[in-house]
Amino acid sequence: LLVLLFLFMRKRIQLAMGCVKETSKAITAMPGIIVFPVIQGLGLMVFMIAWCVYVAHLASMGDFSTSQYDAGPIKISVRTFEFSNFVKQCGWYLLFCFFWTSQFILAMGEIIFAMSVSKWYFSRDKSNIGSATVWTSIATSMWYHSGTAAFGSLIIAIIKMIRSFLAYLQRKAEEMDSSIAKAVLCCFQCCFWCLEKCMRFLNKNAYIQTAIFGSSFCTSAKEAFFLILRNAARIAAITYVSGGVMFIGKVFITSLTTGAAYVYMDQEIGDELYSIIGPLFFIAAISWFIAGMFMGVYDMGIATILQCFVADEE
Repeated sequence: LLVLLFLFMRKRIQLAMGCVKETSKAITAMPGIIVFPVIQGLGLMVFMIAWCVYVAHLASMGDFSTSQYDAGPIKISVRTFEFSNFVKQCGWYLLFCFFWTSQFILAMGEIIFAMSVSKWYFSRDKSNIGSATVWTSIATSMWYHSGTAAFGSLIIAIIKMIRSFLAYLQRKAEEMDSSIAKAVLCCFQCCFWCLEKCMRFLNKNAYIQTAIFGSSFCTSAKEAFFLILRNAARIAAITYVSGGVMFIGKVFITSLTTGAAYVYMDQEIGDELYSIIGPLFFIAAISWFIAGMFMGVYDMGIATILQCFVADEE
């Protein structure tokens, strides 16, 4: 069955491999696009520092309360740290701010990547394309398409808030030991997880439409939805191939980085460490995360090349 599927999908897989090759050419022509994930990561870091400061201040706004318990002849005083309803509401608000802002930063990155690659694709003279194209795409995206990124990220943030509230209710249901409530909440959690995945996929393609045609979010989402329906087999092949490329790339980068760290630590500071497994595990985790950020550029580029090809074809 798998062989028959490959035979049936061979033209789509060939197209997907062609998109991978063209994405490599685009990234080679615009080396500055590799630097942007670093800027994006720094932006997330700055936001996280500010957000953690607010969370720390909010966490210190609770009050101590003392309760008396009689245990036979002994009286026990228990002090607990409790939060008012206002503080709890502020906590939910900060959680929403975290979801919306972090998703907005990621959405802006996707639009900028897509715009840079689409400019390269439609340019007749590729010699005019370079790292400067990335910086002009940043300026254009920030000036004209930040509202699109804000609206798309708002949808994801709302879904994440609903999932967080469902997780809170699930915890309460476990305390009440209600099997029916736990089953119903688990079903809702699964449905909203699927909805979030679908919206992420639709948002990604909508951002590409915005980058190519300059349309608003709603128009781009509608066009992206019908484009997915018209090219379901092609997009399935692209998703499969790009997923494989991303996985291989992340494994290669993580293995190379961890291997280099092992050689260095074994030769230089091996005698000073009780075990190098812990540091190597930490380095591997960081390498996997960073590799995911850089390979995300590749994934977005492949999807953008496909939509540019379809736009050319249609």
